[in-house]
Amino acid sequence: MIAYKGQHTIHKMGGQIYWESDSGAIEGIDNGFALFSSKNLLGENQKTRFSIRFGLKGTQEYQIKDRVLQVNQQQFLVMNAGTEYNVKAQNGEDTTMLAFCFNEDFVSDFVSSHSSSDEDLIDRNGIYDLIETSPEFPLHTLLVDEEVKPVIRDIIHAKLYLSADEVDNYSIFNRILEMVFADCSAQLHNLENQKIVKQSTKVELYKRLSIARDYIQAHYCEEINLNELSRVACLSPYHFHRAFKRTFGITPKKYVTALRIERAKWLLKNRDSNVQSVCNEIGFKDVSSFTRLFSSYTKATPSAYRNQLSSVYAISA
Repeated sequence: MIAYKGQHTIHKMGGQIYWESDSGAIEGIDNGFALFSSKNLLGENQKTRFSIRFGLKGTQEYQIKDRVLQVNQQQFLVMNAGTEYNVKAQNGEDTTMLAFCFNEDFVSDFVSSHSSSDEDLIDRNGIYDLIETSPEFPLHTLLVDEEVKPVIRDIIHAKLYLSADEVDNYSIFNRILEMVFADCSAQLHNLENQKIVKQSTKVELYKRLSIARDYIQAHYCEEINLNELSRVACLSPYHFHRAFKRTFGITPKKYVTALRIERAKWLLKNRDSNVQSVCNEIGFKDVSSFTRLFSSYTKATPSAYRNQLSSVYAISA
C-alpha cells in the first residue's frame, strides 16, 4: 500500500516506510524502502521520518512550507524526521520513485560511529547540523552526480533481482547514508577556490546558492532575472552570479536555458503540441531564438528532433 493518491505499481517494497507505527509511536520502526511507479501522483498533508527520495522517471514536486523542491533523475532530496509536505507529479506526468525511510536509532548509531572515527565522513561544522547525534539537513536538493548514480543502480539491482538471502539490508541502508553524507561534504569543496576562510561562511553560501538553484528549478518556465535570483539568495547580483558559476560550473542564465531545453525535449517526445506551443510553455517568447538554442543543444531543430524520435519508434515497432 502507498499512502498517496493515484494509480501505483509497486515494483518492490520492504520494511516499514510510514511515519507512525500501529501504536502511534515512531520509536522502533524498521528501516524501509519502496520502489514504485505512479500515475497522477498526489500526496497531501504528509509527514515523514528521516528519508531520502530519488526520482527515476518524471519529476516529483515537494511543497515544504513555502518552498517547492523538485526530485528527478538529476537531483534527490533528504527529508528530516517530522517534515510535513505535499507532493505531486509535475504537469501530471508519470513518475517512478525510490524512497528510503530510516529507523531513528539506525541513523543515530551511524552518526555517532562516524563522527567518532578517523574517516572524517561527518564534519560537525559541515553542510548539515548534528543535534544529539541526529542529522538535520538543510532544505534543498542534492545533485545526482557520477558518484551517486552507480550506488543507486547497484541498490535497485540488488532489491529487484536478488533473493532475500543474497541481500544484506543493513549494508544497503548503511551505504546509502555513507553516500549522502560523503556527497554533502564533497559539495563544499566546490567553494574552496572562492577564498573563503571560515567553514561556516562556506556552508551558508552553499545553502543560499542551493536555495536559488531550487528556485530556478521550480520557476524556469517563467521569466526569471538575475536581480530576482540574487534576492532569493540574499546576495548582491554580482556576488551571486560569480559564486553560482564557480560552485555549479554554469551561469544562472545558462542553467535556466538548459532546464528549458530538457523540458522542450520531453514535451516534443510526449505531447502532440506544435513547436510554437512548446516554445510558449517553456518560457520563450520567440520561436526563432528557441529553435536556435534548441539546435545548439541537440544538433537538431525541434521539428527534426521530433521526427528523429518518430523514426526510432517506427523502427522499434
